[in-house]
Amino acid sequence: MKNLLLDDSTTWLGELLPETVTDGAVLAACDLPSDWRSVEDRLVEAFRVAGECTTEQVPLVYVVHSADLRGARSALAGALAGALISCARAVAFEFSRRSASANVVALPDDVDRPGAARVIGGLLADPVMTGELIDLGSAKLGRLQP
Repeated sequence: MKNLLLDDSTTWLGELLPETVTDGAVLAACDLPSDWRSVEDRLVEAFRVAGECTTEQVPLVYVVHSADLRGARSALAGALAGALISCARAVAFEFSRRSASANVVALPDDVDRPGAARVIGGLLADPVMTGELIDLGSAKLGRLQP
């Protein structure tokens, strides 16, 4: 099972993911949500994909925008990013006996696209980590993080 649910700002991932990645799912939530309904729709999709991945025992990667980790773009985008992090950690915890792998990768606007694709491809190809947030942005450097 290979399932790519990308949004407008992450369509490039479909072209750059390594061809060796044949299993797993990537769900992106990097576009700014317009209202609470769009957040709800994306979360329903995220939970559906998580269920499929745990049933099929394949890795899952959620992709969010780095600025949303700090609520810097909008409250809605921050809420969505936080919920996806919680979903990934819940999957990792609740399905650890099934060797479930669910992680979150946060991308900045100026992301090195081939590098990001390698990171995401690595999480799908060799799911040794789970429940982790990998922030590829540098905006947090030198700042106190909660």
